[in-house]
Amino acid sequence: MDFNKLKEECLKAGILDVEVYQVTSNESSVSTFNGSVDDNLVCSKNEIYVRGVYNNHIATIYTEFDDDSESSNIINRIKSQTSVIESNEPYFIYEGSKEYPELVDTKHDYDDYSQADKIKLCQDLEKYFKDNCKYVDTTGVALEVTEKVVSIKNTKGLNVSRKSKTALVYADAVVKKDNDVKNNSYYTFLDNLSDLNKEEYFNFAVKRTVDSINAKSIKSNTYPVVFENKQFSSLVSCFLSMFSADAVNKKLSLLDGKLGQKVFNENITITDEPLCEKSHRKVTFDDEGVAASDTKLVVNGVLNSYLHNLKTAEIFNTTTTGNGFMNSSGEIDVAPTNLCFKASNNTFDEMIKDIKEGVFITDLMGTHAGVNPVSGAFNLQSSGFMIENGKITKPITLIIVSGNIIDVLNDVKCISNDFEVNGRVGTGSCYIGSMQVSGNE
Repeated sequence: MDFNKLKEECLKAGILDVEVYQVTSNESSVSTFNGSVDDNLVCSKNEIYVRGVYNNHIATIYTEFDDDSESSNIINRIKSQTSVIESNEPYFIYEGSKEYPELVDTKHDYDDYSQADKIKLCQDLEKYFKDNCKYVDTTGVALEVTEKVVSIKNTKGLNVSRKSKTALVYADAVVKKDNDVKNNSYYTFLDNLSDLNKEEYFNFAVKRTVDSINAKSIKSNTYPVVFENKQFSSLVSCFLSMFSADAVNKKLSLLDGKLGQKVFNENITITDEPLCEKSHRKVTFDDEGVAASDTKLVVNGVLNSYLHNLKTAEIFNTTTTGNGFMNSSGEIDVAPTNLCFKASNNTFDEMIKDIKEGVFITDLMGTHAGVNPVSGAFNLQSSGFMIENGKITKPITLIIVSGNIIDVLNDVKCISNDFEVNGRVGTGSCYIGSMQVSGNE
């Protein structure tokens, strides 16, 4: 779609401003199950969101047709949608930032692997699982390589684009031992497929599963609790809205009215880092075209800032933090890029060495239902292992961890240095001083 032609036709039709947000992606995916090919797919996708201002209202149109002949349809749809809008909320077509950060071009070896090579990589990992553990019954591995280009052009002069290329390898295993059946999975993003560490996948997808055989529940009590890094990311992800200025404006944030106040423990520092080195989701600008930059949200427990898009920045009379991101309906929400918790210098083993009796959480379930992002409360079925005299010991299951995210973040004793980014949250494993754990006793 020629933007200049679309712009001219829109202006002739009385549409004063127009913006085209386009995402093109190419994906190759393979998967194997018990050594046999389960999936082998190569596909491309083109998504276009056109925002247009007509009669002082803005509408967003979605299309997958990247063709100049689509212009008249887009114009008619913009006019039709704006004609039924009654609200007078502010809208923004951004003219662009003065400077944009440069994304270092990471070298990948993805293109060196054919689809057949990727299938063999999956099969070899499955074979490694079965060759190294007699209890493995069922295995599955999936590999996805995605290349994506995001571009934004508008009548205010904005013209930006960013590229990303990622590879995700996901593996799961089912083990049978002592009349018990357990399954587990593990995944990582890889800069190079040749970096895939079979032993690492084996330790998390297979060995940990075997170690969890014959797991039992425990006595209900308050315990020191350690969340593995992936699980702490999962827990925090349920409450990301508390940092959103949009949620604050709607009185739906736990941190409403808390700017400049101590909200968490002094050892908590949280920064939104769009170019976090360890993240495979780096952005140089948000979906409104605002240049990316770090935002210190919490410094030594004190709330320093909320996350803003252009709209909330206008409402709060401040500057956007570059956190305007498009949701599935084409509307601009407020969301973090990589919400990073500052880790300590302590290793995981150093962090737990003084815990006499505690709980190590390696799996959280029900995060879609067992949380209340407005009150901060959560009640989640979990499993993991006991910590006894500073060591990981027997497996436990059928337990429920309960609490409030504000209380949790005020009782953090340590965040270990096993930092990794999962989803939109980056953290190490996290040691909470005391939490309610419900078992069957």
